[in-house]
Amino acid sequence: MLRNEWKFDYTASHLAAATQDKIAYHRTRLEFWKAKREEVLTTIRAEGIEVDEKIVLGFRNPKARDWERGGQVMVRNDLQKNLEEVYEKLHWHTEKLGQYESWEQVLSANPEDRLQLDVEDWQFFFAKN
Repeated sequence: MLRNEWKFDYTASHLAAATQDKIAYHRTRLEFWKAKREEVLTTIRAEGIEVDEKIVLGFRNPKARDWERGGQVMVRNDLQKNLEEVYEKLHWHTEKLGQYESWEQVLSANPEDRLQLDVEDWQFFFAKN
């Protein structure tokens, strides 16, 4: 038996519940990285350095792509690396949150449908973060 060809039968409501766990995880991580962003920006500003951020980041709910190359510091390399890491994580978790929220909406709208998942599908919904 080839495990890459295995199929697993789940109801959409079961998958919707799994997406809610993923949504909660990515929201938590997003909040962590938003706080980390403020911490890094505070450190940068305390050094008397300017940070050039995209205007779109001032909006309430930036999209995943808005975080890419979100800000730039031109002086201390360690501060620039920290800022780049923060924006990378914000981008990743914002993107994942959007994906799981979309799946949760689709699956919740069709709770009784039965779906077959392959291994990659199962990992998407149930793998540990």
